[in-house]
Amino acid sequence: MAVYEIGNYIHDMRVERGYSQEELCFGICSVGNLSKIENGARMPNRKTVEALTQRLGCREVFLQYSSKEEMQQVKICNQIVKKIANYQYEGLEELIDRFERTITKGDILNSQYCRFTRIILKQQKNQNWEQEIKELEDTLRMTKPNGIEMKAILKGLLTYNEIVILINIARGYRKLGRLEEGIEILCGLKEYMDTHIIDQTEKVQKYPMILFNLSNLLMDKRQYAKVVELCDQGIAMSKENNRFCLFPKFLINKGLALMEQGEREQAKESLLRGYCAFYALGDERQCKRLRGYLKETWLDSFSNTL
Repeated sequence: MAVYEIGNYIHDMRVERGYSQEELCFGICSVGNLSKIENGARMPNRKTVEALTQRLGCREVFLQYSSKEEMQQVKICNQIVKKIANYQYEGLEELIDRFERTITKGDILNSQYCRFTRIILKQQKNQNWEQEIKELEDTLRMTKPNGIEMKAILKGLLTYNEIVILINIARGYRKLGRLEEGIEILCGLKEYMDTHIIDQTEKVQKYPMILFNLSNLLMDKRQYAKVVELCDQGIAMSKENNRFCLFPKFLINKGLALMEQGEREQAKESLLRGYCAFYALGDERQCKRLRGYLKETWLDSFSNTL
């Protein structure tokens, strides 16, 4: 795709979706720079195009023109994402260091992602949620500047990095017992996903994360009917898209919520399915925890079978 074609594509998608230049480029680049990109007068770097197309909800069509240096960044970044997704933190710090060395001065978007991954790594070593929330909020404001309230942030256009940062801020609020603030963020993100055009590949990755973390917060608030509804959504989405990382967790949360509603038989079925899913995924730690709960709650049914 030529320089003009990239800019033309961004322009056409922006106009089609009804966004102004100010809405699209806020925190990413200046309106003047976006105009030059759309007119084909300026070659944008890979990360800028990535952020713009994410906010437009478009498939990332630009990979073929990435430079050698940018492709190296992509390779390292993919390794980082894989490790974090699989909770494999050994060697992660070295990868982040390598990624940081590729970042040029003024590259806000890659700097933001690098800073975010360091916070995630630090969480595993020392869980100081109050400090980490502050650091996550500071990281978010690299592209959503100071003085903007959370409600305004959620009403704007978001990159996928910004979405994941917001999810982790909400998780931190839950750890601190600030449930309403966490719920506000995740409900805002859910509404954003429901009302904006989002690339389907990215939606099936991010949306279940929002549903699961929101179900945790609503469980803490004892809003069990809403928990069941969210988990049913997550279960259906997991099966439709063959993505099973959160699938057993949705089943477990649904079962626990049903128990609180007095629906013991439905709860038992959901929890047992969750156990089987964890077993199939080879998660012995979760299986062990569930075995204890199931045997304690339904002693006669499971004493000899699990």
